[in-house]
Amino acid sequence: MASVRFELSVKGGSDNDRPELRVWLRYGTPQKRISCRSGLYGFRDYWSEKKQTHGTRLVNPLFLAEVVEVNKKLATLKTEVETAVANTPTSDICRPWLAQIVEDVLHPTKKEKEPQDTPKTLMQAFWDFIEAAPKRIQPKSGRPICAARLNHYKQTLKILEAMGADGVTIERTDKAFFDSFVRYMYANGYKHNTIFTRVKCIKSVINSLPMAERVNCEFVEAKKCAAVMEDIDNCYLDERELQSLADLDLSSHAYLDKVRDQFLLLAWTGCRYSDLCKLSRMYIIKEDGEDCFKFEQQKTAAKVVIPILPPIVPILEKYDYQPPRPISNQRFNDYIKQVAQMAGLDDEVAVTHTQQKDDFTIGRVETRRPKWQAVTAHTARRSFATNMYKRGYPSLAIMAITGHKTEKSFLTYIKVSQAENATLLKKQFIWR
Repeated sequence: MASVRFELSVKGGSDNDRPELRVWLRYGTPQKRISCRSGLYGFRDYWSEKKQTHGTRLVNPLFLAEVVEVNKKLATLKTEVETAVANTPTSDICRPWLAQIVEDVLHPTKKEKEPQDTPKTLMQAFWDFIEAAPKRIQPKSGRPICAARLNHYKQTLKILEAMGADGVTIERTDKAFFDSFVRYMYANGYKHNTIFTRVKCIKSVINSLPMAERVNCEFVEAKKCAAVMEDIDNCYLDERELQSLADLDLSSHAYLDKVRDQFLLLAWTGCRYSDLCKLSRMYIIKEDGEDCFKFEQQKTAAKVVIPILPPIVPILEKYDYQPPRPISNQRFNDYIKQVAQMAGLDDEVAVTHTQQKDDFTIGRVETRRPKWQAVTAHTARRSFATNMYKRGYPSLAIMAITGHKTEKSFLTYIKVSQAENATLLKKQFIWR
């Protein structure tokens, strides 16, 4: 007996990497069947072959509305086909006839497209994403996007505006656009990891769109548009160098004095610059009789308990446990370089990273500069992780203080040379 069936696409290719697949409409008997695309997409994880639709009981709440809407349209299509079969001669039932029913159900009227019906552009998607960010809850953290992370999206939007991406639709955000975006950023002096961050922002914005608007977008396909972060030879300051900063007499440079003290607070607590304001009296608690900072990190919402180590006690007392208000990160980085230069941190450091060369090719380039030029606010966090590691503290114990969730991300902060690592191993070895 002839019947209406819906099946997910089973062809190989890039579709198999997606959580959603095309739904095919089939009518007829197992011996003779006509088929056409239904114009809809189904989630493979929730699809029921037996019921020819999605099960909704275990659907992720983020996709529930889409799944319910697809189920409704599938039910309407089935009803319309069965009704049309009863009023159509058997000789007229063919693939074009079936495709016309799909067109009539999904697009009941053929009006001229109005301006609001034009395909959404990538920049429109960014504007909508940024505008809705304060109200959007992230699935992993359960919180809105923090201001620092949202700023990455705003910076990405500025780059898109500068490269003239105004008319690029979501569908045209393909492999060719990915290549041109990466080339543009390299040509304008951006570092490889900055490009990685901006590509991630574009992927996030596109993935936040309804499935129907992004399903044909190549940019979000990892195999076609891959962005991988590279390891950078970032420097750290050892305890001797931190002491040289502490010994500087900056009484005649009040602004540098405050920046130096703030840097040392970060270097002996492992905090990010965004949490500097929390290194104050109101966040101090007693743990086993010892003073500690306890707070929730701004970036990741991780709750940390940080011991107040002896090197920062004089700094906290200097400001009555209420350190100066942080300035902008950019100005801080400028000032701490001046402090590092005054402390004589002139050792040459080499940094190898990917960038556009003078002959306009892209490759690995080594640059050498005095160490003081490489010091930034984040150097303090790397210094804490590395110095504690060199003291012999277990990685997991240090991660509990820095707030790192995975050892992989934590190990990028450990800047121990091969020679230092050999020395550490020798110190830990016990002759029996």
